[in-house]
Amino acid sequence: MPKKLAEEYLAILRQLKEGSKTGPDLSAKLNLSKTVVAGRLAPLVRWSCICESKPGLYDITEKGLEALKTGVRPLMEVKRKTRIVGPRSQIPDLVYEPVNEQGVIFLFAKYHKELGIEYIEGIQQGFPDAFGRRKIGKTEYEPVDIEFEFRSLDFKNHEHDPNQCDIVVCWENNWPQCPLQVIELKSSIPKVIHAVKAMQ
Repeated sequence: MPKKLAEEYLAILRQLKEGSKTGPDLSAKLNLSKTVVAGRLAPLVRWSCICESKPGLYDITEKGLEALKTGVRPLMEVKRKTRIVGPRSQIPDLVYEPVNEQGVIFLFAKYHKELGIEYIEGIQQGFPDAFGRRKIGKTEYEPVDIEFEFRSLDFKNHEHDPNQCDIVVCWENNWPQCPLQVIELKSSIPKVIHAVKAMQ
């Protein structure tokens, strides 16, 4: 963004100074879509120009008033993010064990064939996370819908419909009663790696 604050940011700050409080208020007064307003509010919070006094209620700050006066957004204090990692991993492709669903997706993408899923046809936002094919004969493949979770019980906690999914891929299986096939990467991948080494 140029040095000067974009006009939409300034317009939002003006409205907040005049008393508008919510995204829908701003959307109506500025004739901007709710999506655009939401997209502008997040950076203004990051820049400390506004703050969320209550969920969905915004107030202009001293930095926001200064930005409105000068047209220049305040410089952000850059803080290094603390990186949270798991214990050291015995898996060659990942230094530390996964601590979230993203680590599960990464490992599954690397080892899906060895874990019985021949093809990943797509990964999507929303449930289920992925769909692919597993081999059921010499030349036959059946479709499978896959949900990634850090722990298998997260599937239940997220209230996913087991009738709309075939496999839960997780780092840790903590749901013995899961009605679906569970691929627990924590135990499965070391076996796969051992089997590959034994064949070499």
